[in-house]
Amino acid sequence: MKYVVEHKGEDKKLIYYNVNIVGLNVTPKNNIKDLTIKADKIILIDPDLCESYIRKRINKKIDRVIKFMIKILNDDGTTDDDTGLVLDELNKLKGIIINKYKEYMLESEYKALLTKLIIIEEEFKRSYNSKLYSTYRDNIYYEEEYSEGRRR
Repeated sequence: MKYVVEHKGEDKKLIYYNVNIVGLNVTPKNNIKDLTIKADKIILIDPDLCESYIRKRINKKIDRVIKFMIKILNDDGTTDDDTGLVLDELNKLKGIIINKYKEYMLESEYKALLTKLIIIEEEFKRSYNSKLYSTYRDNIYYEEEYSEGRRR
């Protein structure tokens, strides 16, 4: 959609032009002080701008997931439910990349991001399993009680 104010003559009209713009739909944050123009939706058309926007969003989400992973690996009171949350979040992120951002990214960048997520997932699984194994190994010890008494 595009609206134009025509200044021909004394009458000023708001004219509507139905223009279909193909690009990445973005919802901006409008809760900034002293913001004079508020928008509900912005369409990014420039491929470089789309790619940098996607890279920034995905990297921010990856950083958040990695912080959560580190918290789980360092905390002793974590359960399998917490690891399920992390793995679900990674799968959700993969789905977002595949379904929403694939058409706006270069093929090499797309493959690199998916590979990065797969590697992060595999490293988390390996680290969590080694944590479980070391905890299990440290807690297994057998103490035989020696008792003295009369025997028959």
